[in-house]
Amino acid sequence: MDNPSQERCIQCRLIIQDCICRDISAFWAEHKITLLTSKREERIISNTGRLLRCMLKNISPVYIGKKGWEKEVESEIARTDYTPIVLFPTPPVWDGQMIIKEMGKPLNIFVLDTSWRNARRWLRKPVLMNLKKIGLITAPSSEYYLRKQSGEGYLCTFQAVTLFMAELGTKGFSAVSFQVHERFTLWIKSLARQRGLKITATPS
Repeated sequence: MDNPSQERCIQCRLIIQDCICRDISAFWAEHKITLLTSKREERIISNTGRLLRCMLKNISPVYIGKKGWEKEVESEIARTDYTPIVLFPTPPVWDGQMIIKEMGKPLNIFVLDTSWRNARRWLRKPVLMNLKKIGLITAPSSEYYLRKQSGEGYLCTFQAVTLFMAELGTKGFSAVSFQVHERFTLWIKSLARQRGLKITATPS
């Protein structure tokens, strides 16, 4: 089980001896990630949105519930250097590559970093309702066995975003995707070990 008295890295949140941050070189993606999260979610050690922020440079958080958060979202939507969309697999779902081709500029991908139940509620907030929704073309099984997923194809924030980056053909991402996935796997195994979970095989 987790030992709250153990000193943890402030970024990856693993105990210091398992910290993976020294092995991470953050990747600058042409597409921006606007991470919609909450202070409560960020405090959860197993939150994968925070891990994503360690590995990507072009990412910024917006804390839902914080005073003025709607204005922050409106400001991101209004940016002229990106096309804003929401990464969420609910119909109608648009084709990301088609949007990029039509608009001639990269995406500002709004990612709902919370439980699937909360994400559906957040998606109905007026400031987000008019954004086009994009889902993964292929959703593999979840590798994140530390949290129970709501259903088939329901992925954690980290896996959903990195898979989406790959599907979009993000410049330079294929060169770092193996290392990104490797660090994610190490992070999961470390948290599992701290919880006393026995790992018999690499999750698939």
